[in-house]
Amino acid sequence: MNGRTRLHPTGREFAPPGIVSDRRGVVLVAVLWICALIMWFALQISAQTRLQGEDRMESIRKSQATHLAIGGCYEALARIGQSPPVNADAPPDLNWQPDGRPRIVEYRTGVAMVIISSDDRRVNINTTNLTQLKQVLEMAGTPEGQSEKLADTILDFIDQDDTPRMLGAEQNDYTRAGLNYGPLNGPLTSLDQLLLVPGITERLFYGYGTETPDMLPDVPEIYWKFLVPSKNSLFGLLTVHGKGTSLPTNFQQEEPDPRLLTWEAGGTYRILSFGMSRNGPPTAGIWLTVRFAHEGSNMYQILGRKIL
Repeated sequence: MNGRTRLHPTGREFAPPGIVSDRRGVVLVAVLWICALIMWFALQISAQTRLQGEDRMESIRKSQATHLAIGGCYEALARIGQSPPVNADAPPDLNWQPDGRPRIVEYRTGVAMVIISSDDRRVNINTTNLTQLKQVLEMAGTPEGQSEKLADTILDFIDQDDTPRMLGAEQNDYTRAGLNYGPLNGPLTSLDQLLLVPGITERLFYGYGTETPDMLPDVPEIYWKFLVPSKNSLFGLLTVHGKGTSLPTNFQQEEPDPRLLTWEAGGTYRILSFGMSRNGPPTAGIWLTVRFAHEGSNMYQILGRKIL
């Protein structure tokens, strides 16, 4: 028999009440810790499951938005070559012309906003000159002191020689900048290849965040959630398909009455379609470039397509 136990009348040893109470306390604390640990694991699993569910729902809404944007593209393609309305003041949704005005298409699962404009009214980046390119860059928000350097860099990116312009850049400059590629040394096949040019940011190229709500006056406020490239951005001012080689006067003056802009045979057009699920964002955008054939079995030829 030791000092902490006593001999029971039956001859067995038993612990005094204080010892039993201590042991029960230790067991209780251990049980409480185990319960707390189980609750912590349950909360972690619940939080992870909730986040996975939210990610799943966002993925579903994104997929819905993409399909709605595709639907908007088909709506535009089905209306290529439509005759101008008899009533010049007819709402845009009743007659689709390449006038740059937004058109809303409602579906059971969401909506699409479609904007059609002429690429022939944009500056062709592959045939432009330094003066025109500087004007476009400054209209897109490039400071005047930086526009000439950026214009030289863009022209060096496109031209076929290896001699840098006064403020431009050729292969050696790309290498010194730590870039694993060099100038294209040829015409751009897609306008967003400009993003490879040092100094061209997504903000400068697309102009996101520079538009104000009043630039979409014909649509309800909910559609301002669409991430629409600015008209005064490199995306909005330049093209690789248009036949125009000079800076149109409407870039420097007020834009013409959109009611005067109609489909032209052989013209090249840009279709922007944005979709959003009825359950809310995220949104999705698709950019199509098409040529209006006007004759033959096919009314149009798709020149390019990208997801924005």
